[in-house]
Amino acid sequence: MSRRSTLVALVTVSTALVAPPVEAAAAPPPVPGAEVSPVMDPQRAIDYWTARKQSRADAVDLPENVVIPRSAGSRVSVPRNERLTPGSDANGYARVRKPYRRTLESRATGRLFFLDAAGDRRSCSGAVVRSARKLLVATASHCVYGVAGRGGRATWSEHIAFVPAYDGKAASLRERAPYGVWGARRVYKPRSFTGVSPYDWDSIYDLALVEVGRRGGATLQGTVGGFTPLRNEGGRHTVASLGYPSDTPYDGTRQLWCLARTRPWAGHAVRGETGGRLRTDNCHLYGGNSGGPWLTRDDGLLIGVLTSGANDEAGHGYAVANPLGRDSFGAVVRRADPAGVYDALSVEGSGTAREVTATVTMRGLMAAAQVPVTFTLPPGSRAGDAPGCEGEGRRVTCTLALIRPGESVRVSVPVRIPRDDRPSATVSVGSTFLDPDPRDNRDTFQLASR
Repeated sequence: MSRRSTLVALVTVSTALVAPPVEAAAAPPPVPGAEVSPVMDPQRAIDYWTARKQSRADAVDLPENVVIPRSAGSRVSVPRNERLTPGSDANGYARVRKPYRRTLESRATGRLFFLDAAGDRRSCSGAVVRSARKLLVATASHCVYGVAGRGGRATWSEHIAFVPAYDGKAASLRERAPYGVWGARRVYKPRSFTGVSPYDWDSIYDLALVEVGRRGGATLQGTVGGFTPLRNEGGRHTVASLGYPSDTPYDGTRQLWCLARTRPWAGHAVRGETGGRLRTDNCHLYGGNSGGPWLTRDDGLLIGVLTSGANDEAGHGYAVANPLGRDSFGAVVRRADPAGVYDALSVEGSGTAREVTATVTMRGLMAAAQVPVTFTLPPGSRAGDAPGCEGEGRRVTCTLALIRPGESVRVSVPVRIPRDDRPSATVSVGSTFLDPDPRDNRDTFQLASR
């Protein structure tokens, strides 16, 4: 896919527009909260997770409420016409080519080891995410916070350690952890994730960030690289799912991947609401793969982390990821990386009586999907319909499918504006509470006579 710094989209609109009624501005939604663990000792986690203990770590328990019981004699598999991964097995997965140092996708994906609330040795998957601190790993909240038994008190996992490019089949200890073991210093989760079943296992808040310590002054991101996060609320995408499933028939020693097409899927949220997530039937969930990255197939952007699903017979197995949305990733990255610049969109407008143009720029560390750009035209202006744009009154809104960090996207809309001595128009671009300076999300500009 082209990564030109400027993309031009011409939008044709032809419907007569009238001035909309004045409405009171809606109150902005509350900023979602996050919780942080007590400070941990990274070296203690590194010392604890010897190669022997790593090989004996069990997969984190799967959420019972979303696993469909398998009937006697049924065969676990993805239907053949739904297996998209070249050389995949019956569950949709194929082995990632070794050495895992070969590509960013496999270097920045790793196995996450920890002691759960009951003190049992467990493992999940995780991914290094680009940040100002350069020390953050994205995973599922249920890997780092949970309850031991029915009626127990929720606690943070202990001895959390991340091994990027983990290779449990390597001949030597050095090859098993080619970039070393990185112990956790802090963990961040959305406040709305309580660790209690059944709803938390199937909620939009099952996403966390693990801050690891430095190794000899080096940072994790500086050592293996990191994925650019993509702000989104789920939807239809083509993704590559990576991780370390360790439930039978897998053992967590190999990095596997699965190619998938996603569709929107609802998730539990506070106040009885539902939020957007990503579901695929091309890959089945297996324990140990929780927290693994889902990457956009064309761009390698981190769109979500695997959180739930089922490994059942054909027609029932599936996998679900939580996207990097406002109430999940937005909540934790604000706390975990306060110096990071994420949603930093800005817009500049220009134009004539025949055409208006918006130049939208993204600064910082995060890409954004489905970004609305809205023109407000002078009274009596005329415009019309076009793919990706809608007109209502004097407003024309176009949606940008994707904008990456450091990229500018230009949108031009042909219009007919009545003669005026000094006509002006306004353009605005959507933003969230992560934007450090929302003043540049709106621009009023004069229209030239030609």
